[in-house]
Amino acid sequence: MNVFSSNLCIFHPGALGDGLLSLKAVRTLKRRFPNHEVIWFGPKKLGEVFVACQEVSQAYSFDDIHFLPSPKPGSVKGERLTDLFSRCERAIGWMDDSNGIWESYCQKAGITPAIFRSPHDPILHAYHMCDRYLETFAPWLVGINGKTEFKEDVQEEVPLTFPNAGNGDRFDSSQGPLIILHPGSGSPCKCASPDVLVTLVRGLMADRCRRLCLVGGPADVDALRRVKTLLASDEVTVLQDMDLVDLSRYLTQAKLFIGHDSGLSHFAACLGIPSLLLFGPTDPSRWAPRGKHVAVMRNVCHCQGEEAIRQCEDKPCFSFFLDDALMKAENFLAGRRTSVDLFPREIHKGFH
Repeated sequence: MNVFSSNLCIFHPGALGDGLLSLKAVRTLKRRFPNHEVIWFGPKKLGEVFVACQEVSQAYSFDDIHFLPSPKPGSVKGERLTDLFSRCERAIGWMDDSNGIWESYCQKAGITPAIFRSPHDPILHAYHMCDRYLETFAPWLVGINGKTEFKEDVQEEVPLTFPNAGNGDRFDSSQGPLIILHPGSGSPCKCASPDVLVTLVRGLMADRCRRLCLVGGPADVDALRRVKTLLASDEVTVLQDMDLVDLSRYLTQAKLFIGHDSGLSHFAACLGIPSLLLFGPTDPSRWAPRGKHVAVMRNVCHCQGEEAIRQCEDKPCFSFFLDDALMKAENFLAGRRTSVDLFPREIHKGFH
């Protein structure tokens, strides 16, 4: 029996990391509208995760709805989605709709209210991306006292969990603590050099009881190869191009995740895994996952604009002290959480 009175549709065409940063906003919408079935339209892999974790009821790839303004007659998928939208009471789109196409479609479909606003809108006041997502639908959060019912504070979110996931292949915990390293990112500019990563890993692997696993997606082939070559070890496990739900079964066994500003890093943090994240030109006070299980290493970035960032060879933003990084990593491996890092707000021109 369907207990929901109507649908609330969320449109988010962004990448994995951006979608995960919207999780707090998704949960806030669910609390604010408990009688609405939340339908997600966004990255296919993230949609599968949100459904498996019961964060949303249904998920569709954003590519499935490109035909909405002019649906093809006789399309089974089109008819199903048309029926879904006919029962949609409100919609939120985290995208730029400056031409008004999506807002116009919602009006014609009778979906009101509908908000289409990019979380990158320069008019928004909040700084961290989690709070910017919330601010996009602030009018829906105004209480009977006329005040907005959310705070822009730093709080630790409940980790993503997979209630119906099987165990799958798992690491043997008797072999020692597992460290997982993701050497890549969506942009090479966001990645520390393989030498930096290997030096850090070698310092941690001096304790021979520890195990190392490298993870990566389709764009990380070269980064994985270079790090594995430098490590010169056949004992390193490599997991590549795995389904996120399957990958979560390995990630949740890790005592430490090491990565950059990447979708997989945000995924690990959302799973509650102690994470040491190496940030480059992107501002961690805006982009880093929140929580006492996350520690960020970063030096100051002086690049002005995207082109300067691409041309930067020395990458001084990654020139942090190795001893500091090792200390934070060892604290996590010993089961100690870090204090929440409050970074100074920096404005990086032209790089997101």
